[in-house]
Amino acid sequence: MKPTLVLLLLGTCLCFGQNKKGALSDIKNKYQLIRELVDSNALRQHHTEYSCEETSENGALTFYYNGTELKHIVHTYTQGHVKYRDEFYVWDDELFFQYAIHNIWYKDYERSKSGRLRKIDVTLTLEERFYFKNRNVLKCQFKDYENRSNNPKVKKTQYVRNKNVGCDQALKALEKFDVLLKYQKSEIEDACNLPKSITNTEPHDIIYNNTGLN
Repeated sequence: MKPTLVLLLLGTCLCFGQNKKGALSDIKNKYQLIRELVDSNALRQHHTEYSCEETSENGALTFYYNGTELKHIVHTYTQGHVKYRDEFYVWDDELFFQYAIHNIWYKDYERSKSGRLRKIDVTLTLEERFYFKNRNVLKCQFKDYENRSNNPKVKKTQYVRNKNVGCDQALKALEKFDVLLKYQKSEIEDACNLPKSITNTEPHDIIYNNTGLN
């Protein structure tokens, strides 16, 4: 390969890396600004609660506006032993960051030194993060951790490392966002079909299969 071509390719890669780093820094700044507005109750809210009789599920959908401009969407829902929370961060009508957390409660068993079985309460937490620019995904992260009632040390999300993962599921995050946008000015007529759950469901399925929650 000619030296000129090598230098051209290297320059292109460096430029792309710098652009991506700058875009991720911009996402962080926008996220922090919106969080400050949300936490200080500076944004106007439109809140709707719903229920799905088919699955005994309850949920809520909240839109946050700075004037007339949408900045944030929170979708929460609870079904049995599972609680979900989807958060969407918006700038100039485009999704730039999506965060989802998925808590599952179940019982496990531990054998004591005397040989007796005792029940253990377990909370499994799954989290995912998608970073977007112009509807193109820049970065995808996932983490999972559990807390058990027989362990006094509680794990907190800020002390669990994110894992960079493939972005095959990023399109589903965009699809969820697009669907929820439709309910800004209309009633939730078909609550059972609202998009739910995080996209990485493999740990969720394993727990369900092992504990008989399904």
